[in-house]
Amino acid sequence: MSHFLVTPPASRLRLVPQAPMPGESLSSLFDRQAQLWGVSRRDLMYQIASIGGRIAKSDMDVCKGYFLDIYAEKTGINRQNLETHRAEHSYPLMYLKLRDAYCPMCFEEDALAGRTPYFRLDWARIFLSHCQRHSCPLFRWSHVSTDGMRRLPHGWFMGEGPNQRGLPQFRQDLMLAKAYARGVRPKKPNSIEAWNTLIRFEAWLYRLGIGAPKHLAYDDRRSTIERKVMDDTVTLARSETANGRLLTEESKAVSFEDQRVMSFAFRVFKHRGKISRIVREGTPSPVILSSGIQSIACRRAVLYMVARSFGCAED
Repeated sequence: MSHFLVTPPASRLRLVPQAPMPGESLSSLFDRQAQLWGVSRRDLMYQIASIGGRIAKSDMDVCKGYFLDIYAEKTGINRQNLETHRAEHSYPLMYLKLRDAYCPMCFEEDALAGRTPYFRLDWARIFLSHCQRHSCPLFRWSHVSTDGMRRLPHGWFMGEGPNQRGLPQFRQDLMLAKAYARGVRPKKPNSIEAWNTLIRFEAWLYRLGIGAPKHLAYDDRRSTIERKVMDDTVTLARSETANGRLLTEESKAVSFEDQRVMSFAFRVFKHRGKISRIVREGTPSPVILSSGIQSIACRRAVLYMVARSFGCAED
C-alpha cells in the first residue's frame, strides 16, 4: 500500500489556504497544495488559471503577475505574502525539475513540531549544498514525480511526526546528516579539510549574497565575485575527463570518504547538445550548472575545487 497521496480524476478544486512557511519556495507551497487534493503539479497550475498555469509552470518559483493574483484570491492568502516568497530571477537556481535538495534535520524538526515538512527556496541555490542552520549536507529527496513535484508521505500532512513507513532513504539521510552536524563525520583528515573548506566557502558566498534569488542593491565587489565564481565553476565543470572524473592535478586530488556526500565521478553527467549560457541581469547562468550536473554530490565536489582555487573565504 502506498504511503503517498493518490491522484484522483481531475475535477474542479476548492483550494485550501496553505500559508507559506518561513523561507519556503513557491513551488513547495504549490506542491503541498496539489498533494492535499492528490493531483499533479501540472493539473493544479492549470486549474488555478489556464494561461497563467502555462506561464507559471515554466518556473513556479519565479512566477508573477496575474497568476499569483488569482492564486491569492482563490486561497485567501495575502498577495504580498506570496510575493515575499518569490524568487526574482532563476539564474542562481537549479533547473525547476531538479530542485529536490533537502535537509533531513529540517524535515525532522518540521514533522516533530506538527508541521508538514517543506522545501526552502535556499535549497534550490546552485552555490549552496549544505544546510546553513545545521551545517550538514543537503541530500536529494527521492520521491519526485515526472513533472518535478516532490511528494511527501500522507502522514506528514496529518501531523504524525517524522517516523513514517516507506521512507528508508530519509532515515539514512537523517542519520548521516546528524553525524555531520555533530562533527562525527567525516573522520579522515583530508575529508575533514575538504568538508570544512567547502562549508566555509559556501557560507561566505551566502553572506555576500552571491547567487541569491532575490534582487540586491548593486554592489561592484559582489558583482565581480559572483561573475568570477560562476565562470570558474563553469570552467571546472566543463573539464571532466573521458573517464567521467574532474580534471584535477594529482596534488589536488581528493578521495572523500562519503561518496554520497562528495563525489568526483560524473556518473550521471551528460552533455546535452551545445552548452550555452542564459543571461539574466547581466550575469551568465550556464546550463551545465543548473541542469547538467544532476548529482548534488558531484556539484559539491565542483564547488569544493572552486573554493580551493578561489582561495578566499573571509570578508
